[in-house]
This record gives sequence, C-alpha cells and structure tokens, in this order.
Amino acid sequence: MDKFLITRRSANPVTGPIMVTTSPRVTCPLACPFRKGSDDPLAGLCYAEHGALGGYVWTLLDRTPAGGAFQNGNIRVYGFDELLYLIRALPTGSLWRHNVAGDLPSNNKTTIDRAALRAIVEANKGRRGFTFTHYDVLTNLANRQAIAEANRDGFTVNLSANSLAHADALADLRIAPVTVVMPAGTTENVRTPNGRTVVICPINTHPGTTCASCGLCSRQRSTIVGFPASGGLKHKLT
Repeated sequence: MDKFLITRRSANPVTGPIMVTTSPRVTCPLACPFRKGSDDPLAGLCYAEHGALGGYVWTLLDRTPAGGAFQNGNIRVYGFDELLYLIRALPTGSLWRHNVAGDLPSNNKTTIDRAALRAIVEANKGRRGFTFTHYDVLTNLANRQAIAEANRDGFTVNLSANSLAHADALADLRIAPVTVVMPAGTTENVRTPNGRTVVICPINTHPGTTCASCGLCSRQRSTIVGFPASGGLKHKLT
C-alpha cells in the first residue's frame, strides 16, 4: 500500500514553509547507487539515510501502515488518496515538494507506476509541484515516457544524475530538467564534459535561501542544478 508523510507547512530550513512529503524506502529504485544496500561503492551515501530523517523518521514510516501514526500519535502516515486530496487542496500556484526522501511509486523498484504518477500530475494541475527521481530513463523506455509526460503536464520531475557525464546523458534525452550530486563543499558553478552549465543549488551559496524562496527545481530549464553531497558519508563522493 502506498503511504506517505505529509507536512503541510514545513519548518525545515532547507525547504522553507511549503508542503513536503516523504515516501518509504521501498520506493527507492534499484538503479540508485546511493541507496542503502546497493552493491555500488557509493551505497548509503544518500543524505536521507543520515541524521534524524534516516535514523528515525524514515525508518518509522517504513514500519507504520497508512492510517497509523508514531511519535505518540503526533506524526501521521497518510494513504495515496489522502495525498491526492491534500495536493488538490493547495491554493492555485502553490509550490510544494514531493519526496524529501523516497522516490516515485513503483511495483517492482525498476519501473515507475505510470497510473499513480499520472494521478499525482492531475492533482497538481495549477500548482507548482516538483520532485526528483533516480529511476532509470536511459534504458527503460516506460520510465522515460512517464517522466516526459509528467513534465509536459506541469509536474516537474527532475532526473537525478550520479556524475557530470551521467548528467550529460540524461540531458541529451530532453525529457526533463536534470540535477547532479557534487562533492561536498562545492560552491563554484562548473561545466559538464559536454559544456552544459551546472549551477550549484543556491541554498549552498546564498545564505537564507530556501526552496520556497528559490523555486529553481520546480522549473523546466536547460541549466543543471548541482547538489553538494551531505550526510554522514559525504566524504565518499570525490
């Protein structure tokens, strides 16, 4: 069963006061080298595996069914229909972020559930929802089509790249905006091997900036956004 954490007005200093959601670990695709338990040298690097999110909140979401709650009932776990309702309840033009942890719905961790994604896209109409995905689009045509459709219809799904060369390959598809993980502490903009500009996320370069005040990742754009690695294993990315 699909389940989510939903914070209607986040107090997170990174996102700022927007609605944010979290999906369980089971949504993380096998293609992601940063997921805990992968056989990649970068396994476990995912920022969401560290701090209170990875050590407490994400784990309890995994263990709690939709309709349940944890932390003495203060944190509720929502079902898919409730997610759609709360998206539709947002005022027109609202910026919101899907998945501060987790990824898009899937039945096998390989291919996106296109019908579920389509339902999110429809609920988002008139709003400025955005998210990020590590699902494979280079060899999986179904994923490529689902993500292209979502972006075309107003829900921004950023393709998450593992390197600058990978970012070029994703950008060449021209189906979605692209982001890329960068070594920790990176503050200067760089270029990919094919000459594309990578702008470091302004939260890392302009104090006081939040997703709420920036909105760059919610836009259809040619510029690639770079995220310096964070979390307890950030040193693994060089």
